[in-house]
Amino acid sequence: MSKIVAGRCDRYDAVELRRFFDRAFTEVGLVFDHQRVLLKPNLLSGKSPQKAVNTHPQLVSVLAEIFLEKSCEVYVGDSPGYESTEKALRNSGIMDAVRELGLKVASFDKRVIRKSHGISPYREFLLGEDPASFDLIVNLPKLKTHAMMGLTLGVKNMFGFVPRFEKAKWHLKAGRDPLLFAGILIDIYRLVNPSITILDGVLAMDGDGPSSGRPRDLGVIALSRDALTLDAFIEGCLALPSPLPLLRLAREKDLVGQAEVVDLGMPPIRDFLLPKTMDVIGNLPGAVHHTMKRLFVRKPKCMQDLCKRCGICARVCPASAIRTDEEFPVFDYKKCIRCYCCQELCPESAIRV
Repeated sequence: MSKIVAGRCDRYDAVELRRFFDRAFTEVGLVFDHQRVLLKPNLLSGKSPQKAVNTHPQLVSVLAEIFLEKSCEVYVGDSPGYESTEKALRNSGIMDAVRELGLKVASFDKRVIRKSHGISPYREFLLGEDPASFDLIVNLPKLKTHAMMGLTLGVKNMFGFVPRFEKAKWHLKAGRDPLLFAGILIDIYRLVNPSITILDGVLAMDGDGPSSGRPRDLGVIALSRDALTLDAFIEGCLALPSPLPLLRLAREKDLVGQAEVVDLGMPPIRDFLLPKTMDVIGNLPGAVHHTMKRLFVRKPKCMQDLCKRCGICARVCPASAIRTDEEFPVFDYKKCIRCYCCQELCPESAIRV
């Protein structure tokens, strides 16, 4: 049986965070000494910590100090949506901890092929780092919403192992099928097999995430050796009307086990808003779901008063459904696969759904 440790942390105070980790690591039996450790935050883009887009720098810093005290070699990295890892680390504030503590950067720019016999139809995955080159992979997701999948939690954070320019290919293969994309995400998670998942929900995001939602002071911090079980626990705490695609598929495949919860004072989560993209199709079954999605699913639109015409939306669109040869982006909704990568990665939050 997996164990989940969940607690309250009202602010990113180093002493408070350290107290939680000391207790929680003992509870889950995490042992480390002289190991090669990768801290893998959610590093979507170089946004400031107040935006709640990325894992908070203070969380990364406190964890790095804990591992360094045990003579570990500590790396930090992720594969952002369109920026280099170094630029996103710098603009997110995490690079300050890297420099201060002498950490190493994992740039996720390698080409490591791994075979899988998982639940998706795909048997080969290209990764930006080799999971086997680290003794300990520490998965550091942010508790926030996601336009296509509903939530970004522990399992989805491992999609960051896919190099930035390869991510679009998986979106294109999944098309408009969130369950197929969920299977891809689960297979990648199981290939990487992180040693522990630590969820940053101190400052979280709801609404139209993962980059343009509403920052929320939830004060939640939780961890487990099993990200699937932790994700299921968090969905339960949010009191959602039905499972989101990833958890729905994981339960169909009997991948979510029972969990023992060690409650260190986790606060209740109230009035958590999912993205508007979940309004119509979130709890409809099978064929009805697909019909409704074709007819009523929300489309991305450009807010011209915010758009800076940088062209990133067109560059990251897997389906090449956005033209930028006019004054503002133009969407071809017949090509659009409703992955919302344009909304996710627009640096000005000018794409709305």
